[in-house]
Amino acid sequence: MRLSMYLASVYTQSSSQRGFTLVELMISMTIGLFLSAGMVALLIGNKQSYRDSENVARVQETGRFAVEYLAKNVRQSGLQNFAGIPPANWPPTNYIQGWPGATSAPSGAILTVGVSGYVKNTDLFRITYYDTNLSSVVTYTYYVSNTSGLPGLREQKTVVNTTTTTNEELLESVYDMQLRYGVDTTGDDQIDNYFNTAPDWNRVLAVKIDLLVGSSEDNLVDAAMSLPFEKNDGTFFTATNRRIYQMFSTTVALRNRMK
Repeated sequence: MRLSMYLASVYTQSSSQRGFTLVELMISMTIGLFLSAGMVALLIGNKQSYRDSENVARVQETGRFAVEYLAKNVRQSGLQNFAGIPPANWPPTNYIQGWPGATSAPSGAILTVGVSGYVKNTDLFRITYYDTNLSSVVTYTYYVSNTSGLPGLREQKTVVNTTTTTNEELLESVYDMQLRYGVDTTGDDQIDNYFNTAPDWNRVLAVKIDLLVGSSEDNLVDAAMSLPFEKNDGTFFTATNRRIYQMFSTTVALRNRMK
């Protein structure tokens, strides 16, 4: 009797300590795999969202700074020396002048010195004013170049009195610049029309600047973007990659021609 009770007790303990079956293990592994896959997908999605947000922020920062910087300098075009005696070479023939996009940049003779890495079909423009800090007439030429691997906005500065020239990239990832000039065609000191190139540069009263800024990284959007950014040939911008693009525009009055 005691032996049978002992054996029954051992059997009961063995039954209560039984492990998982193969089916239970497979179900547990499957659930674990689904949970792991969900976590990986969530991490990838968060990383992509971060990349998108970071690139959008950079594009907006670049675009805002570019239009503000160009607008500030354009407003100064035509500034004279108010110390009393103007420079010997003042006034210049045109203290603002532009060249619509072409397959190559204008010749070095036109721009004082040549430009390098010019991105074809983008506009260039030059402004001239008296820089009181340098006590000299200074010209600034702005254009889009891809000398650094990505298109960017460049500034070429020439100090006329010393003929010293510097050229530097201001901002990376500026892909296009298009300009239209507000011209007084009737002599009433009012803008009558906007032109890609002015018939008389001494009658330009304002400049409309359009910039196309893009991300430095690719594969950020599902499909190539299209924007109502009008190019020199009258067509609108369509990307050939999956970068993020955005347009920035400003219209700047030439203060030194306003009456």
